[in-house]
Amino acid sequence: MGTFGVWSAYGAVGRSIRIAFLVSSILIIAYSIACIAYGSWLASSRGQYAELLSPSLYVDVARILLVVSAITVANQLICIYSVIKELRFWIYASAVTSLIIFIMLFIGGIMGLVFRSQLTTQIPLRLKMLTSLRELYGTPDMEQVTDAWDQLQSNFKCCGVDGDDSLVIWRTSKWYMHQKAPKPILPASCCVPGKEEECRSGNLQNPNTTTTYTNTCYMPLRTDLLYVVHVAAWMSLVASVAQVNFKKIKNEIKREQKLYPSIF
Repeated sequence: MGTFGVWSAYGAVGRSIRIAFLVSSILIIAYSIACIAYGSWLASSRGQYAELLSPSLYVDVARILLVVSAITVANQLICIYSVIKELRFWIYASAVTSLIIFIMLFIGGIMGLVFRSQLTTQIPLRLKMLTSLRELYGTPDMEQVTDAWDQLQSNFKCCGVDGDDSLVIWRTSKWYMHQKAPKPILPASCCVPGKEEECRSGNLQNPNTTTTYTNTCYMPLRTDLLYVVHVAAWMSLVASVAQVNFKKIKNEIKREQKLYPSIF
């Protein structure tokens, strides 16, 4: 079989493997960029809610998706350059890196699924929200909890926790008890922007829906976290599977190098 035979590195099969490699690399880079964007968005837009529940595995899932996807992009670019320039060492190195990336992304995906299961069956989210609202909101050393509640209520246009613990729960909080007269009945985050004064002096038993958020926050937060973590977990698992398929192509390239070392 000659150097340019059908089954050689420069033959039809070799060229086909390289084309498949380049196409798969481009697709993986594009998908990894999407993972970076989603991981960044999840960490920045939902990370603050970690103060209201624990364990907050979903933040770790977002960070794994973000960081490992960035490493994936760098690894793919190095591997493309190595194959084009026929640098055997770097092809081997990128293959090993792909295996490590696969493990990390797979772990990230499993962590996301575990968090969803815990949030559904084990994490007492409602109790944690009640405790943080009554005992921690507005206290000097718990600014992160205060900020988490304010952002939660503003972003989801909700107020209070759930059921009987709706707007009226704020009257039982340390935040309310420590206020000086005249006491605002609600924090500003429970109010429609621009209507805080009317909202904070209204009637909790019969709130004005044009000035006050009357929906509670427990179900919106729970539903949202279940959804966004579900997406992150499966994005991570799909990315890990892509690394396995990509590694198979690189193994074919390495096999060719062993069969035809003189042309590499």
